[in-house]
Amino acid sequence: MNLVRFDPFAVMRDFDRMFEASGRPQNRWMPRVDVLDNDSDLTVRTEVPGVDPESIDVTVEGGTLTVKGSRSFENEETTENYHRKEIFEGSFERTILLPDGVDPEAVTAASKDGILEITIPKRPEVLPHKVTVEVQR
Repeated sequence: MNLVRFDPFAVMRDFDRMFEASGRPQNRWMPRVDVLDNDSDLTVRTEVPGVDPESIDVTVEGGTLTVKGSRSFENEETTENYHRKEIFEGSFERTILLPDGVDPEAVTAASKDGILEITIPKRPEVLPHKVTVEVQR
């Protein structure tokens, strides 16, 4: 009778290999994104650690926001010397559908500490406005 060592993480590794082999390019990564809807604007925060802010391309076109960029670690050793390599490098692209009523001409973007923050103001006509109720006696 042979004993087989139980590996609880084997299934997870099999899934990782399956997704890596499913046609997804090995040099692409997808940074995480938060989208906040404030009263006067929409704020999009993207994690881009290690990406030169000068190389990030932010465009608004046809009701979508697209963030493109890339990162590489040119001074690192070749991948053959790694025991484990989990930090993605290469190009990325994130596209987010924008709601109606935003002003694509007034978009601003700033990067600090590896977080890209994009602010998309809402048009004045879609901003909430307070209505005064007149009381008649």
